[in-house]
Amino acid sequence: MPTHIYHITHVDNLPSIIKSDGLIANSRLRQQQTKYLDIAHGNIQDRRARKRVPCGVGGYLHDYVPFYFAPRSPMLYAIHKNNVDIYKGGQQPILHLVSNVETVDAAGLSFVGTDGHAVMEYTDFFDKLEELRVVDWEIMKATYWHDTPEDGDRKRRRQAEFLIHQFFPWTLIQTIGVINNKIETQVREILQNSSHQPSIKLYPE
Repeated sequence: MPTHIYHITHVDNLPSIIKSDGLIANSRLRQQQTKYLDIAHGNIQDRRARKRVPCGVGGYLHDYVPFYFAPRSPMLYAIHKNNVDIYKGGQQPILHLVSNVETVDAAGLSFVGTDGHAVMEYTDFFDKLEELRVVDWEIMKATYWHDTPEDGDRKRRRQAEFLIHQFFPWTLIQTIGVINNKIETQVREILQNSSHQPSIKLYPE
């Protein structure tokens, strides 16, 4: 079974992703002054820009393209609840761009992984696939991941990341997850300009 990974972005960013032949790390987007619709927490992004990556090729979190190990992440929930300071467009236009760890490894891309939210001080990083065992796979499969009185670390663990250095090729995106048929139609229209045609899958709310 492949280990799926999920990058979330706004549907309005899809044309520029295709034009760029892939996903570009935040630091390079800023250097190139590339315009994109940002759906992230501003304060968290400031911390990611300063957070060093302690293994692999190193650098900072913003030097990597981030993926989660599960859909319906806490970040997506924050978007759904309108709790993101700079983005108020709701969950409907958000896409899941899906690939898998094995494809990344076979392509020879530099990566690191984490066992939880990457900005947290007590989150551990790794750079070998055999260390994927540190990810809490039970919570990745869970419908509900909120912290409980018995376990106050569930939300952090659900936000474990798989981070690819600098650039993630568009041709390695295998599936695009959409919330409804309206967004699916919009995505299909955009994909008419792409030689690479990922499948489209409904990820209902």
